[in-house]
Amino acid sequence: MINLLKLLLWTFALLLLVGCSMRPLSAGAFMEAYQSVNDSSKTVLGLSVTGMRAFASNSNESKKDTVGNHVYGLKDEGVIDVSVPVYHFIDHFEIGGGFQFFTPFVSLGVAFDHFGVMGWGSFAAGGINVMEQISPTGKLHVGLFQFASRSKSHVGCKEDNGDCGEFFGVTIDYFEFGGGTYLMYKTGFKLHWGAEFRYSYDIDNKANHFAFTLNLLGL
Repeated sequence: MINLLKLLLWTFALLLLVGCSMRPLSAGAFMEAYQSVNDSSKTVLGLSVTGMRAFASNSNESKKDTVGNHVYGLKDEGVIDVSVPVYHFIDHFEIGGGFQFFTPFVSLGVAFDHFGVMGWGSFAAGGINVMEQISPTGKLHVGLFQFASRSKSHVGCKEDNGDCGEFFGVTIDYFEFGGGTYLMYKTGFKLHWGAEFRYSYDIDNKANHFAFTLNLLGL
């Protein structure tokens, strides 16, 4: 029983630390949310699961974290994000919010059949997406997007001569910009699913970020 309690406490602590992170939201989910609204429902609930891999060119350099109390060595990063966004549309204008793990965020945007702009923000993090979209069929939507983001990420913490004292690591801020592509498909059960790929360059840490997202939307 005690071991189970310890496991639950450790899991909760790790989830809280993951909640310190905030990365770009899905462009495809936003555009598909606009496509899925109708006269009876203007609100769309989404689920996005993202796997990301970052490769840093300066992983052996020492830097200060966001608080400035520790020195960390940025290593190659591999993470999984789970976002639960809610989109509410008034004509072409969107206002929404949600959570990326335990981190709350808000979003504002405007969308049309072939073009959209979305901005999002959270604690000391935020960004903007610009999307261009075509519809090969009535149910299939394919698009490109470009974005810029001030993101937050959790990384390992290590002193040059030992441990920095933070067992779970530290949270850092960085600026990234990039783009990607997506596809979304409408099923016959009022559900929309799709996939998205994005690449970005982290200016602060000189790192290349690759991310793949699976999206699910429902009214």
